[in-house]
Amino acid sequence: MNKLCVLQNFKKVESDPWPHIIIENALPQKEHDELLATLPGDILDRQEPRDHHNKHTWQARDIIAEKQPISSIWQEFMAYHLSRDFFDKVLNVFEPWSKKLKIPADKIKLQDRYDPTSGSRSNCYTDFSFVKHPPINYVSNRTPHTDNEKEIYAGLLYLKYPGDKSTGGDFCIHRAKSLAMNSHRVYDSPGPIVKSCTYKSNNFVMFWNGEDTQHSVSPRQNATHPRWSINMIGRYMGTRNWTMSTESIK
Repeated sequence: MNKLCVLQNFKKVESDPWPHIIIENALPQKEHDELLATLPGDILDRQEPRDHHNKHTWQARDIIAEKQPISSIWQEFMAYHLSRDFFDKVLNVFEPWSKKLKIPADKIKLQDRYDPTSGSRSNCYTDFSFVKHPPINYVSNRTPHTDNEKEIYAGLLYLKYPGDKSTGGDFCIHRAKSLAMNSHRVYDSPGPIVKSCTYKSNNFVMFWNGEDTQHSVSPRQNATHPRWSINMIGRYMGTRNWTMSTESIK
């Protein structure tokens, strides 16, 4: 398996309360350390803030358009996690659920993110982004929600500076007690947190997206460093992975 693959230490899928995996020490230490040391912080700081917490995001489309001004290991890491090989590995990991894909796996035509003309021939795509949250304390930067209806899966690799002694910023898994949500897919009455993936460097969490995949980020304490996650998704172009139920729509 590729030495940069975040799934190389995968053991099993948890189905309760919805399909997810949590992997500690996802990458070999050498590769992790090099990725952490070459995070493109200065470039992220030049991006337009994406929310009222001043989150900065840099997505594959823009990275590629800007001719990839990132280290060689990040170029390799991004290319692999945008690839069909990685996409298929995720489908294999989540096989009980991927067997029910709206588009059968053998009919999926994955967009080549390095070829801007390939979109018209595709029905799915992968994406990759650097996400940098400023150090904000005692406030969640992501309240309980689910992801876009066209998203198939989402994964987050955490990278945390050695000097970051903060706590919190964890990925929290909720058991949804109600599916009622607003147009931004934020739940009206969040269910209890039943599990979490600690914001610790080299931890990886991934889930199979659905109407009930309620998740949030816990507030940080004593944060003086930014919170980094490397996000990777698989997504339909037009098809929806799930549709808001009558209960969901307000």
